[in-house]
Amino acid sequence: MKTKIKVMVFLLGGLAAIASPSIAHHSASAFDMSAPVVLEGAVVTEFLWINPHPLIKADYTDEQGNTRNWTMEMGSTVSAQLVGWTRTALLPGDVVTLYVWAAKSGAPVGRFNKVEFDDGTVLRDSQRGADDGGRSDQGLRQ
Repeated sequence: MKTKIKVMVFLLGGLAAIASPSIAHHSASAFDMSAPVVLEGAVVTEFLWINPHPLIKADYTDEQGNTRNWTMEMGSTVSAQLVGWTRTALLPGDVVTLYVWAAKSGAPVGRFNKVEFDDGTVLRDSQRGADDGGRSDQGLRQ
């Protein structure tokens, strides 16, 4: 009888452990969150409107003439929609200013912060890290 109770407690404990939500879905520890890197004049090469996180790919040429291919992860697709994003918000060839929390490793990857378009439109990320909680301050780009 004691063995059956022990087995039952063990199984219920295991079930509770795998059924409980995790505390953190993703960690930002890989990114330098002290200040975003500003990629002024970046050229969008691809905008992947995918679950669970859209990706922005862009080429950025620095002051020395070196071009790096950046990839930035956004918050969830659903959350991005709530703050004005659409699958056509960024198009290949768009020249924009991107703000990104860069990888501490120095690789040209990071956590997206916001984008500024030439017409003054600003779209922000939908998760923590965007400098005003994800709200667009100058309207939406449709």
